[in-house]
Amino acid sequence: MDPDPFRRWPDLDARFARALALPPAERDAFLDAVGAEDPALRRELERLLAADADASTFLETPAARVSAPRPGERVGPYRLVEAVGRGGMGTVFRAERADGAFSQTVAVKLLHPGPVAEEVRRRFEAERQILARLEHAHIARLLDGGLTEAGLPWLAMEFVEGMPITDHCDARRLGVEARLLLFLDVCAAVTYAHRNLIVHRDLKPSNVFVTDDAEGAPQVKLLDFGIAKLLNETARPPLTRSGLRPMTPEYAAPEQVRGEPVTTATDVYQLGVLLYELLTGRRPYRIPTRLLHEVARIICEEPPE
Repeated sequence: MDPDPFRRWPDLDARFARALALPPAERDAFLDAVGAEDPALRRELERLLAADADASTFLETPAARVSAPRPGERVGPYRLVEAVGRGGMGTVFRAERADGAFSQTVAVKLLHPGPVAEEVRRRFEAERQILARLEHAHIARLLDGGLTEAGLPWLAMEFVEGMPITDHCDARRLGVEARLLLFLDVCAAVTYAHRNLIVHRDLKPSNVFVTDDAEGAPQVKLLDFGIAKLLNETARPPLTRSGLRPMTPEYAAPEQVRGEPVTTATDVYQLGVLLYELLTGRRPYRIPTRLLHEVARIICEEPPE
């Protein structure tokens, strides 16, 4: 077993989600392909898949206290409607207010049970704490939070019905000026986070949605502060073990892939990568591998295209 299952968590999370989407008969071939590139990653992936299967078995056991919530169930005052996103750490549901107080559609994010849930729980709770500090027109709002009856943490956020900023711009064939105006809204949201001593650390198109307001005008919404960092948390126990580098390699800053401390400059670099993609239709680097040393070499040594 890998002594640190969080060493390459973003890659593990992405591949876990992909494996879950495959029919069971196709998973062995997928695992073989992963193992040919990185045997340790395959072992961790198999461990997560086994834990996911165990969680499904728990649902069939009446005495079990820990179960993965499903559509139709209540979480706090909300009824889960459908899953709209899933990763190795948790699931996001579209949900509706169900206590009769008023009508409201929200996004409910739930941590699901697994072998690494305790450490992930700390990061999940840190995300809730960070979101509670943010109130900005271009950041999805935190609305509520708590624990399920099984003790799993959840948070309810503004439901953003839109698409990633790059997809939005391409679908509407926006010109340079229109793309820059949307990008300035992203910058405003990130600047606000920095003023609140928060570094996002994962700025990428899938975390920057564009939706339409009541008048049909495009509105930017910054999402997912799951790996965000409080700049004044030095006095607290670290949320990650030695070797963890929470990041998305295609958008990571040099200090992230080198394992160095992040600052607001990390977000500024990622904004640059996002702007590059918005204006050119491609990212500055081609990263065909998830091997950390090779990712670091490409980002830190190769010139951008």
